[in-house]
Amino acid sequence: MMNRKRLSVLLGATAITVVLAQPAGAQSIDELKQQLASLAKRIEELEAKQAAADKAEVKRPKISKEEPAFGLATDDGLFEVNLRGRIMADAGWVTDGDDSMNVKATEMRAARIGVEGKAWKDVKYVIEAEFAGNEVSLADAIIEYKTSTGTWKFGHYKPPVSLEEMTSSRHTTFMERASFTDAFGLGRNVGIGYKNGGDTWTFNLGAFRGKNDAGLEDEGYLFAGRATYGQEFEGGKWLLGASARVQDAGDGAYRYRQRTHSHLAGRLVDTGTITGKDALFVLEGAMQYGPFHVASEWANLTAKDAAADGGNATLWGGYIEAGWFITGESKTLNLGKGAWDRPKVNNPVHKGGMGAWQVAARFDRLDLTGDGVYGGEQDTYLLGVNWYLNRHTRFTANYAHMTIDKAFNVAANGGDGENDADALTLRFQIDW
Repeated sequence: MMNRKRLSVLLGATAITVVLAQPAGAQSIDELKQQLASLAKRIEELEAKQAAADKAEVKRPKISKEEPAFGLATDDGLFEVNLRGRIMADAGWVTDGDDSMNVKATEMRAARIGVEGKAWKDVKYVIEAEFAGNEVSLADAIIEYKTSTGTWKFGHYKPPVSLEEMTSSRHTTFMERASFTDAFGLGRNVGIGYKNGGDTWTFNLGAFRGKNDAGLEDEGYLFAGRATYGQEFEGGKWLLGASARVQDAGDGAYRYRQRTHSHLAGRLVDTGTITGKDALFVLEGAMQYGPFHVASEWANLTAKDAAADGGNATLWGGYIEAGWFITGESKTLNLGKGAWDRPKVNNPVHKGGMGAWQVAARFDRLDLTGDGVYGGEQDTYLLGVNWYLNRHTRFTANYAHMTIDKAFNVAANGGDGENDADALTLRFQIDW
């Protein structure tokens, strides 16, 4: 589209050419003035039309991204909408030493669809529905309002606790998160939060009251906060962080339990319902150096009045993991988000390459015993392989061996409270 300056110059030159092309004496000075005035008016009209066309061009939505789902946005930055979603199809084989489990099953672990976008620049939104398990449930439903001093967050989302939990399941190293995240109930709640940060740090606070489907008259409360800080160095990045959570179940109560590294399998450690209040503290650290990465977390939970003598009971969990991209890529550590992010694939399959291949190992421990509580101890030794066909498509294989001790509350473990289990799990996933 021709801009207005070029249009004015062209029309002006045309007018002068027309005037000069007239035979000498053919027109009076007044007639020439009238022609010039007419031409000037015509130029103004054309400039006005051009300005209106330019304005319409600015407001017309454009494609803002092309892979793997299209999004629309306006050039003025006021409005944006993007499709989002994920599919995770799992298969699992799980057995235990006491012959209480013999799992050979499949499931759609995740089948989500939603939209995210921007409304009048400073307001962002996300809504996503989960269809896995042949039921419809709400995943994220978030409104964010950005101010000069930080961002306010409202809706149904995860309280800010733990590197593993704040990292999307699309980008975790293994199919299942660390045992303590599920055992200690790190999941979505309805609440309000505040976040701030920069290129190297994050700070998040949140206050919540119940889950979206709790159905209790008194849903209690939950307060959580997390802070992280990291730096880049030659060839890599490091991150340190800490988070805390206190919660009251209101009319409900808390129990702490965990599966044997497969969502398809049962639970061999379980405290039963033991408290209505608890406090959780988590320390975290992560580093990426070239194709290598390491990460570790330690979580300590105090269950109020849960001990055998009526005092508080202390439970804990943690892990350490390491991974290596044998094809040379890096596991992306996003310091501005305080989480692991999507890796870049150097030679994706759709361009004739072999994709990105990663191998990883983890030791995970969950201790649900102490102070007269015998929920059990579960140690997990885990190996994994990730094959990224491209940035949005991944095939994962995990093998886990678990040892169980002091788990007297679970009948499947027998009278000695001991057991062991093995799990082979596969996943094919795509997200957009």
